[in-house]
This record gives sequence, structure tokens and C-alpha cells, in this order.
Amino acid sequence: MVNTNEQDPRTLAMQHGELQKRAESVQQQMSMVQTSAQDCAKALATVEELTGIEEGAEIMVPVGSGSFVYANVSRIDNIVVNIGAGVSVERPLNDAKEILENRKAKLEKAFENMSNALAQIGQQMQSIESYLSSLQQPQGQPGIPPVSQ
Repeated sequence: MVNTNEQDPRTLAMQHGELQKRAESVQQQMSMVQTSAQDCAKALATVEELTGIEEGAEIMVPVGSGSFVYANVSRIDNIVVNIGAGVSVERPLNDAKEILENRKAKLEKAFENMSNALAQIGQQMQSIESYLSSLQQPQGQPGIPPVSQ
């Protein structure tokens, strides 16, 4: 937490600006993590659907931009899964589901951690804003009563 009681208002304003930049960065990272988690959920749903079809069945495979191509399923016993760093491996269906479920859980946990960090940054910014606002409030002078009309 930022200690506002003994700091120069200019320093606090600079800290507020830095916190604002950090908050924007965390929000961008959260957006990327959320997109990855959604992709992972789509992959899991697709793998689940594959368990219900038979080899040789004709399916529609997405190729992007809402476009599909017809394909025949020749094998569903193994799935090629990206394990990171541009490396993909062929794994049995259940292993692939487990890899995707673990990845999704890690992404959700990362999103939660980032959300907590963003909340802390917001609290620090609010603390600075409150303090700076209190400095701008006109303060009455002792011994001089307010003018009444």
C-alpha cells in the first residue's frame, strides 16, 4: 500500500501514473489469458464431441472465419496436443483431455491472481486520489469564524 501521509503530492501523482500503466498492462494480460482459456474450453468441448463419433464419420471442421470443410474421421484414438514452446505431441484421447483440463485450470488461476492484483492496484490508486483530493479541499483557518449571510 502506498504511504500517502508524508509524501510530496507530485511524487504521489507520479506514482498514480505508474499504477495506472500497471493496471492497463494487467488488464491486457487478463484479456490474453481469458482468450487462451476460452480457446482451451473450445478444444475440450471438441474433444468431448469426438468421443461420441465413430471412425469414418463425416464431420465439419472449422478452418477459421466461420468457415468449415467436410472431413472423414479416420482415427480418434489419439490427438495431437500443443504442450508449449511450439511443441506438440500425440496423446491418447483421455490424456489429451487431462492436458487441456490442467491448462484451463492454470489459466483460470492466473486470471484470478491477475484480478486480485488489479484490485490491489485500484485500491492504491484510490488511496492516492483520496489523499490528493483532501489536499485540494479548502481548510478553515483557526480563530476566524466562517462568514454567515
